[in-house]
Amino acid sequence: MITENEFTWAKPMELFAEQKMVKICAPMVRYSKLPFRTLVRKYNCDLAFTPMIISNSFVHSVKARDSEFTTCSTDRPLIVQFAANNGNDLAAAAEIVSPYSDGVDLNCGCPQR
Repeated sequence: MITENEFTWAKPMELFAEQKMVKICAPMVRYSKLPFRTLVRKYNCDLAFTPMIISNSFVHSVKARDSEFTTCSTDRPLIVQFAANNGNDLAAAAEIVSPYSDGVDLNCGCPQR
Protein backbone atom coordinates (compact mmCIF):
# COMPACT_ATOMS: atom_id res chain seq x y z
CA MET A 1 0.00 0.00 0.00
CA ILE A 2 1.29 3.47 -0.89
CA THR A 3 1.50 5.89 2.02
CA GLU A 4 0.89 9.63 1.68
CA ASN A 5 4.64 10.26 1.95
CA GLU A 6 5.30 8.00 -1.06
CA PHE A 7 2.51 9.42 -3.24
CA THR A 8 3.62 10.96 -6.53
CA TRP A 9 1.51 12.38 -9.33
CA ALA A 10 1.85 13.69 -12.85
CA LYS A 11 1.36 17.37 -13.51
CA PRO A 12 -1.72 18.07 -15.69
CA MET A 13 0.23 18.82 -18.88
CA GLU A 14 2.32 15.67 -18.37
CA LEU A 15 -0.89 13.61 -18.41
CA PHE A 16 -1.71 14.86 -21.91
CA ALA A 17 1.85 14.33 -23.16
CA GLU A 18 1.62 10.61 -22.37
CA GLN A 19 -0.70 10.13 -25.40
CA LYS A 20 -3.20 7.97 -23.55
CA MET A 21 -6.80 8.66 -22.67
CA VAL A 22 -6.94 11.04 -19.70
CA LYS A 23 -9.86 10.50 -17.33
CA ILE A 24 -11.07 13.83 -15.94
CA CYS A 25 -13.70 14.49 -13.29
CA ALA A 26 -15.21 17.82 -14.28
CA PRO A 27 -16.40 20.31 -11.67
CA MET A 28 -19.91 19.66 -10.39
CA VAL A 29 -21.74 22.00 -8.02
CA ARG A 30 -21.85 20.56 -4.48
CA TYR A 31 -20.48 17.17 -5.62
CA SER A 32 -16.82 17.74 -6.49
CA LYS A 33 -15.67 18.18 -2.91
CA LEU A 34 -12.88 16.09 -1.40
CA PRO A 35 -14.91 12.94 -0.47
CA PHE A 36 -16.24 12.64 -4.04
CA ARG A 37 -12.81 13.33 -5.57
CA THR A 38 -11.33 10.64 -3.32
CA LEU A 39 -13.95 8.18 -4.56
CA VAL A 40 -13.43 8.90 -8.27
CA ARG A 41 -9.67 8.62 -7.86
CA LYS A 42 -10.20 5.06 -6.58
CA TYR A 43 -11.69 4.39 -10.04
CA ASN A 44 -8.57 5.71 -11.81
CA CYS A 45 -9.58 9.33 -12.39
CA ASP A 46 -6.42 11.06 -13.62
CA LEU A 47 -7.36 14.70 -13.02
CA ALA A 48 -10.05 16.22 -10.79
CA PHE A 49 -11.59 19.65 -10.36
CA THR A 50 -13.05 21.30 -7.28
CA PRO A 51 -16.57 22.70 -7.47
CA MET A 52 -16.81 26.36 -8.49
CA ILE A 53 -15.64 28.68 -5.70
CA ILE A 54 -16.57 32.37 -5.62
CA SER A 55 -13.18 34.08 -5.49
CA ASN A 56 -14.36 37.24 -3.68
CA SER A 57 -15.70 35.40 -0.63
CA PHE A 58 -12.81 32.92 -0.75
CA VAL A 59 -10.25 35.73 -0.52
CA HIS A 60 -12.03 37.75 2.16
CA SER A 61 -13.35 35.01 4.48
CA VAL A 62 -11.45 32.29 6.33
CA LYS A 63 -14.82 30.62 6.95
CA ALA A 64 -15.46 30.47 3.19
CA ARG A 65 -11.98 29.05 2.56
CA ASP A 66 -12.42 26.36 5.21
CA SER A 67 -15.85 25.43 3.91
CA GLU A 68 -15.20 25.57 0.16
CA PHE A 69 -11.68 24.19 -0.26
CA THR A 70 -10.40 21.00 1.32
CA THR A 71 -7.77 18.66 -0.01
CA CYS A 72 -5.17 16.13 1.09
CA SER A 73 -1.79 14.99 -0.13
CA THR A 74 -3.23 12.26 -2.39
CA ASP A 75 -5.77 14.61 -4.02
CA ARG A 76 -3.50 15.39 -6.96
CA PRO A 77 -3.41 16.48 -9.69
CA LEU A 78 -6.10 18.98 -8.75
CA ILE A 79 -7.53 21.97 -10.60
CA VAL A 80 -9.38 24.59 -8.54
CA GLN A 81 -12.27 26.30 -10.31
CA PHE A 82 -13.10 29.92 -9.46
CA ALA A 83 -15.79 32.36 -10.49
CA ALA A 84 -14.58 35.96 -10.42
CA ASN A 85 -15.75 39.35 -11.52
CA ASN A 86 -12.36 41.01 -11.22
CA GLY A 87 -8.78 40.02 -11.81
CA ASN A 88 -7.48 40.98 -8.38
CA ASP A 89 -9.78 38.56 -6.53
CA LEU A 90 -9.00 35.77 -9.00
CA ALA A 91 -5.24 36.34 -8.65
CA ALA A 92 -5.43 36.46 -4.83
CA ALA A 93 -7.53 33.28 -4.71
CA ALA A 94 -5.15 31.49 -7.09
CA GLU A 95 -2.24 32.49 -4.89
CA ILE A 96 -3.93 31.01 -1.82
CA VAL A 97 -4.53 27.60 -3.43
CA SER A 98 -1.29 27.40 -5.43
CA PRO A 99 0.63 25.29 -2.89
CA TYR A 100 -2.21 22.75 -2.75
CA SER A 101 -3.23 22.49 -6.41
CA ASP A 102 -1.85 22.08 -9.90
CA GLY A 103 -3.89 24.68 -11.74
CA VAL A 104 -6.71 27.17 -11.67
CA ASP A 105 -9.79 27.24 -13.91
CA LEU A 106 -11.89 30.36 -14.46
CA ASN A 107 -15.54 29.41 -14.86
CA CYS A 108 -16.92 31.37 -17.79
CA GLY A 109 -19.94 29.16 -18.45
CA CYS A 110 -22.18 29.60 -15.40
CA PRO A 111 -24.08 32.84 -15.04
CA GLN A 112 -22.56 34.92 -12.26
CA ARG A 113 -22.85 38.56 -11.30
